[in-house]
Amino acid sequence: MATLGPASASAEILRLLLRAGVDVVRLNLSHGSREDHHRLMQLVRQVAGEEDRLVPIIADLMGPRFRLGSLPGDGRTLSDGHQVTLGAPTTGAEVPIDDSRLLSHLQPGERVLIDNGLVELVIEKRHGETLRARVTSGGPIATRKGINLPDTDLPFTISTKDREDIRWAVSEGVDYFAASYVGSAADVEAVRQEVHRAGGDQLLVAKLERALAVEHLEEIVAAADASMVARGDLGVEVPLDTVPVLQKRIVDAGRRLSKPIIVATQMLESMMEHPRPSRAESSDIANAVFEGVDALMLSGETAAGHYPVQAVETMSRIIHQAEGYEASRHQAVTNVAGGVDRAALELFRAAIDVASQDSDRIPVEIPDAVAEAAVITARRLGVRSIVAFSQSGFTARLVARFRPANPIAVCTNNPETARRVQLIWGTRPLLVSEELEHHSQLVQAVERLLLAQDLVESGDRIVILMGDPLADRPRTNLMRVHEVVG
Repeated sequence: MATLGPASASAEILRLLLRAGVDVVRLNLSHGSREDHHRLMQLVRQVAGEEDRLVPIIADLMGPRFRLGSLPGDGRTLSDGHQVTLGAPTTGAEVPIDDSRLLSHLQPGERVLIDNGLVELVIEKRHGETLRARVTSGGPIATRKGINLPDTDLPFTISTKDREDIRWAVSEGVDYFAASYVGSAADVEAVRQEVHRAGGDQLLVAKLERALAVEHLEEIVAAADASMVARGDLGVEVPLDTVPVLQKRIVDAGRRLSKPIIVATQMLESMMEHPRPSRAESSDIANAVFEGVDALMLSGETAAGHYPVQAVETMSRIIHQAEGYEASRHQAVTNVAGGVDRAALELFRAAIDVASQDSDRIPVEIPDAVAEAAVITARRLGVRSIVAFSQSGFTARLVARFRPANPIAVCTNNPETARRVQLIWGTRPLLVSEELEHHSQLVQAVERLLLAQDLVESGDRIVILMGDPLADRPRTNLMRVHEVVG
């Protein structure tokens, strides 16, 4: 998943990014004009069409952003242990807050983090229209530097800018919205309702970047269509040593709930300036793959870095190496002689168990059971591909959470679904042009598409998942094993 910006704003670079491995593109609505974003969207559709690719666009909403007000000159430096005042810009406070409404929510003992946490204050008491705070970690502050309030219970609001951006992006036909700074399932639903009011049905990615979001992790992942581990702001709001564990918890929640998880921020930060990554960045990407994430996101690396294409190529190579290792572990389930490697079999069963964990709040339903059966059947029979016939992508998500060794072909007659499933691990969307009413028609259409894409050969077996009867478009309730005739 690549963020577009000045470094990737040409057809030539965008084409190279898609060929290098980009499946999803992101537009950061916090930066740039609508004219810029419109031009980039048109460019994505043009180049994707020329490359015969289905590429979804994620519009990342700015969300509530808190910043310092205007400071004289180059700003000022706050010293450890000193007491300072916080207030609206009109009060003459040493630390002016651009949005003075924040002041009513701050309470004694709560932290104010400035400039990604480089400067830290702790509120001590209220004094008229201002607040007194002590500097616990000093440093320079300047106009418009960002503020994080990890301890403060701030009400979630949708800004005027976000409302206008939602209406505009709906009219442009984006595929996803990324909702910033959500802290509960209710916040996710508030954004969804705003999208519906604008006449849209776009899917929502919940950005997990607040300490409050960690407390409501399960409900947010369940309410959203996908979630993002936004490690930048999250690493400011929670202790840095907890971020890797939180990332693992979020990925696990996504697997349990069959919801895609994106890991973002500083994946290849060094490649903003250099053509090669650090060894730590390489390990970071591989470990995210081992954890089972659906997508890895590049931000500044492709939006403003000096080496956007090299960054994607590098990430793609690391992902392929990591997934190759994972595939070799799966392959070890059955040895060359056809006997069973017991240790590897236990490993596979453990993976199935993890993905199948359901609490009382997540009852197992027919589509879940059929998806699990398809993965086990595919492995036992050595099928070439698992095919999910889907109108919404729901079946693809159910299958993908088991991380099968087989590719997941998603057949749909809905172009939006065909694009959107690109965010789901291991999927290959195939757009069906004809109307299908019977199983035999579906099987024939699937076979033609797979053969045309060189995804199967004559004699290969495939597992097909569908809802029966087709005309009623029910949820997945049928699994069929088919041998390709060709």
